[in-house]
Amino acid sequence: MNFEKCPHCDKSLKGFFSTVLIPQSKTEFINKHTEINSLAYCNSCSPELLNKIARNYQQQKKQLEDRLKQIIKYIPVISSEAPINWEYDIVEMVTAQTTSGTGFSTELSRSFNDFFGTTSNASNQKIDRATKLCMTDLRIQCVKLGGNAVISTDIDFNEIGSGSTNMLMVCMAGTAIRVNDINNFNEKNRDYIVEVIELTEKLEAIAEMNKN
Repeated sequence: MNFEKCPHCDKSLKGFFSTVLIPQSKTEFINKHTEINSLAYCNSCSPELLNKIARNYQQQKKQLEDRLKQIIKYIPVISSEAPINWEYDIVEMVTAQTTSGTGFSTELSRSFNDFFGTTSNASNQKIDRATKLCMTDLRIQCVKLGGNAVISTDIDFNEIGSGSTNMLMVCMAGTAIRVNDINNFNEKNRDYIVEVIELTEKLEAIAEMNKN
C-alpha cells in the first residue's frame, strides 16, 4: 500500500520535513499490544507507542532474554538457496565475526593429536562455540531486520598470530529473507519462529525506551 501521509498521525511522507513508515512487523507489533489498529505508523508517532509497550515489559526483560536464548536456534540458517517452494522477499545481507584465543596448551594438544591421527577436543570445542555464536548473531540480525530465515550462508575459519598468541577467527555471512508464507516451516519451527520475532520486538522496544 502507498500512503502520502502516515495513517496514524497524518504526518506527510513526502517533502523536506517528511517522515517514513516503520517496518510492517513493527506495525503488527504495536497493533497487537495496544488497542489501536492502524494500517501503519511512522518514525514520528511510533516511538511513544513503542515506549508505552516497553514499560509494560520492562520488569520481564530477564525472562524475555532467557527465553530468546533458548529458542533463537529455530530461525533457519542454511548454506543453500531457499527451498523451491518458498516465496520470500530479500531483506539484507547479514554478517558476523568472532575471535577467541587458542593458546599454547591447545596448540600442543592439537599437534599431538594430529600426529597420532585423533581429534583435538579443545580445538573442536572452541570452533563449535565460535560457530554457534556467529549463527546466533546472524539470526538476531535477521529478525531485527524483519526477516525469518537466513539463506546462502558462508563460513570461513582463520588463525591470527602464532604460538601462545594464536587467535581463531570465525566469519559468517548470509542473506536474511522474509518467507511470506509461515506455513512453509514445519509446525514446531513455525511456532518458535513466531515467538522469536515477538520476543525480539519486545526487547527492541525496551532497548529503545532505555536510550531515551
